[in-house]
Amino acid sequence: MIKTGKIKKYNQDRGFGFIESDTDGKAIFFHIKDFPKGSLPQIGEELTFSVGKDGEKIKAVNIVRLDFPLERNLNHSAKSHKNNLKPIYKKKSESMSVFSFMSRIILIGGAAFFIYIQIQNYVQRSNLAHQPISNETLRIANQQVDSSSNSFTCDGRIHCSQMNSKAEANWFVRNCPGTKMDGDGDGDACENDSRW
Repeated sequence: MIKTGKIKKYNQDRGFGFIESDTDGKAIFFHIKDFPKGSLPQIGEELTFSVGKDGEKIKAVNIVRLDFPLERNLNHSAKSHKNNLKPIYKKKSESMSVFSFMSRIILIGGAAFFIYIQIQNYVQRSNLAHQPISNETLRIANQQVDSSSNSFTCDGRIHCSQMNSKAEANWFVRNCPGTKMDGDGDGDACENDSRW
């Protein structure tokens, strides 16, 4: 219920005072934080207010100054409402902008890293493609071509006694794992075999 009254007492140092109600003459406590922003409360100033509770105590809330134009009261309450909301909004805005900024930095960094890796791979492939081929590499490649044209296959044979020719033994030493036909490791298989 909205009541009318006048400021009876106000203690500026402590930030509180009392409003004398026009209806019943009772003194009702008010705190400066419940008072419209602007100028300080003046003794005898006419107000409207509602009665609320602060714990067990009764106090005046929703105070409106009647000695000031209504527009000014509304502006003060709107400004105080804006001021109360601004820091919260600003904090959210700042945290959102920081989050947005950081996510953009991470996204740009990831894209830059991906592009860098792709460029490095391209450069490496390009360098390998333009690298001259050594004679040793050509000889090994030609040997592999020659050996692949033969009808030999790695079939698990590992000893000289299992081979049918010197060429087959040499092919097995070069192309099959685990053979035991080249004792000195020089690539010449079955050197001591008297069959060939």
